[in-house]
Amino acid sequence: MNVTEKTQSTIKAYNKNGSAYADKFMSYQPYIQQVRIFTELLSEGFRVLDLGCGPGNVAKQIMDQKPVSITGVDLSESMINLAQSTVPQGIFFTADIREVVFPANAFDAVVMSFCIVHLDDQDAFSLIDKAIHWLRNGGYLYISFMEGKQAGFELTSFSKDPIYFNYYESNTIQELLTAKGIRILRAANQDYPEMDGTITTDVFIFGSKL
Repeated sequence: MNVTEKTQSTIKAYNKNGSAYADKFMSYQPYIQQVRIFTELLSEGFRVLDLGCGPGNVAKQIMDQKPVSITGVDLSESMINLAQSTVPQGIFFTADIREVVFPANAFDAVVMSFCIVHLDDQDAFSLIDKAIHWLRNGGYLYISFMEGKQAGFELTSFSKDPIYFNYYESNTIQELLTAKGIRILRAANQDYPEMDGTITTDVFIFGSKL
């Protein structure tokens, strides 16, 4: 299955199961705690880009803590509709995060919450490079992903339709960020219990652009 087919299948699943995803993660406390820690770095009025914004869960969690200007992008139309309803003061639009274009230094913070997990390595690394380009000097980057499994299609607690997931090593991502001029401020691992009783390692990395 090529990249386009992987993406189409994944977005089809999210369009179908967007509400179930929102029900699970809008108030999922382990992730909310990470967002709270990151939001402490931000100032009121910051321009924040939320890549792969989903139903607006992270955008809402940031806005609940600090008034900022949110721009969210997601390829799932269902997710964008939910995000706009959840955070009506935000700007949300449907687009492929691999293809979207913004000016250099356009944002004070960029959030990449579990968006690279649906991308192949090459696309993920390219997106990280672009995100850093869009981030102003001194701005903040939030990136989360999973470690420890082989890439492929999976069923989830919120979707019985298969979704493509890719996995990364924390050290690899940290080295990439550092090489691109990001100072690592925080790197944390967190257990995520799967439906089959196994544990997946979630990784959260916060950095600032030098």
